[in-house]
Amino acid sequence: MLLIAIPVFRVTCKVSIDKARPWAIVDELILWSVSRQAKSIETLALESNLPFRVVVASVNRLMRFRLIEITLSADAASIHPSDYGSKIVSSGDTLPYIAKTHSRRVSFIVERASGGFLLARDVKFMSRHKLELESQNGAEVRQVVVDGPGPSMSHEANFDRLVEIVARGWGEQIANIDGRTATTRDGFMIGRVVDGVCRDIPSSASPQLRKVFADSASLKPGDKPIQSYISPSSGGRAGATTGIPCNFALTDIVIGGQQQRACLLSLLSNAHRRVIIHSTFLDPARFGHLFDQIRSACVRGVRIDILWGAGKDDESENRSAIGAVEIMKMVRADPDTNRMVQVHMTCTQSHAKFVLADTAEDLWIAAIGSCNWLSTPFQSVEISVVLRDAAVVAQVARTVQGLLGRRGLAADLATEMAIISRDLLLRPAVLGDAYITIVTGEEHEKLMRRASGSAKHSLVIGSNRLGSTARPGAIMPSEHAAARPGVRATIIYTRPSGPLKNKDARLLTTEAAENGVNLIHTDATQLHGKFLAWDDNDLVVTSLNWASASGDDEFPWGEIGVHITAPNVAASTLSRLQTFFPKLR
Repeated sequence: MLLIAIPVFRVTCKVSIDKARPWAIVDELILWSVSRQAKSIETLALESNLPFRVVVASVNRLMRFRLIEITLSADAASIHPSDYGSKIVSSGDTLPYIAKTHSRRVSFIVERASGGFLLARDVKFMSRHKLELESQNGAEVRQVVVDGPGPSMSHEANFDRLVEIVARGWGEQIANIDGRTATTRDGFMIGRVVDGVCRDIPSSASPQLRKVFADSASLKPGDKPIQSYISPSSGGRAGATTGIPCNFALTDIVIGGQQQRACLLSLLSNAHRRVIIHSTFLDPARFGHLFDQIRSACVRGVRIDILWGAGKDDESENRSAIGAVEIMKMVRADPDTNRMVQVHMTCTQSHAKFVLADTAEDLWIAAIGSCNWLSTPFQSVEISVVLRDAAVVAQVARTVQGLLGRRGLAADLATEMAIISRDLLLRPAVLGDAYITIVTGEEHEKLMRRASGSAKHSLVIGSNRLGSTARPGAIMPSEHAAARPGVRATIIYTRPSGPLKNKDARLLTTEAAENGVNLIHTDATQLHGKFLAWDDNDLVVTSLNWASASGDDEFPWGEIGVHITAPNVAASTLSRLQTFFPKLR
């Protein structure tokens, strides 16, 4: 007997599913109609040309959810929206529903030849050990060797696969994945060849997968089937690649030291149920200065996750790990914060700095920038951006999902981020004159090249450090921009780092000046903010030190930033920075 074996991953987990009866278009139309003018059931049936019983059923359901009310008069009963119903109509929010949650175990395989996925029950699966036993018992086994990267097994990729498998109707959606039950196993998908025909291929198999089986079955005995990975997908976007149109207030650019502290405390005090904080470093003493506000949030029922990413070297990682242990002891010793604050003990290896917090309106707010929220004395000049648009924050959550999801479906916080992103994207879009993009990894370098090539009158780069990558990362792009008539290029930094010493920095300053670039070293006031601003309307605020580091295409979540295109966003930010650094004028 001939067996064709294609390598696969088998994923198993327990999934909670929310199931609710969806709202019909008739329900929404009736609510909208009575919001314009109070009407009777007879009038609604007449105007909609619907059977009377259909209108009655719809009105009954709308009343159960307290979306409409009936006012009785001497001659008729008129239907009009309740205050809650009026708010729903005016805001454009989705209608509420009451879901029933049920759990079931899901198992699927991801075949490595073309990246397709199938339900495990439809596939003949064998472990490597069992396949070897079949070979020892006389079966001819043709094991397909797959060249190439293969399909992504990231949390994002597997969550999207689960959505397609689990949600069987409009009223179903994933509510949670039990990370404790999530497992991934290597193995093989088996096809038996009988009379030259490959059996055991599921009906849902893709044409590419069928071709792999057919080509393997047609080989001569002893030939080894080699298959190049077919799908070009790498499964998982680190961030959004196009700007999201939205409203943006220039006051949501937070500049300064104490201003960052006020921003963090505002997010904590206004949080409804959840806060997630990612700080590159942790300092128990600095955390202690914020402990009263964190405790107050916990008393209100807010759960807080604390993440840290110091991974530049073993020393900084060990120092932050020790700090995480001390903070955990502090949290557990207080009855108000115990079980409400979770300090993650695994380093994320990311230099990003962000905060995510929900609101009482079931929305989320994000703050992204340069501030190490839980280790800074809030004395240096920092820059952060507060993001409020639902679609933009959804992209932030999706990016955080990628950062935290390297353990696959076992990462519970990554699952929460995926669900938050999905729910936020259901919100109605609010268009404005701003465009916002979440920037990760090597997208920073692409933006630098874009700014260098398109700046018409100014290019300003802010970096805390001046390091070994200063010339290719910041100086050369600035020189390229400064070579055009009328373009002023400026780089501002606080301190040399790595192999660069003060004398090297002075030499770079002289060389840059010869090529039209103003390389500025800050004096008493320290700049910890990282930004890129060109002309009047483009600003990037990020965690990346433009003049001493670069993005990593293999780990894009190592640096996270925000690109804002909006009227006067760059000009306004630079004007505010000039109050701290007059040399920028």
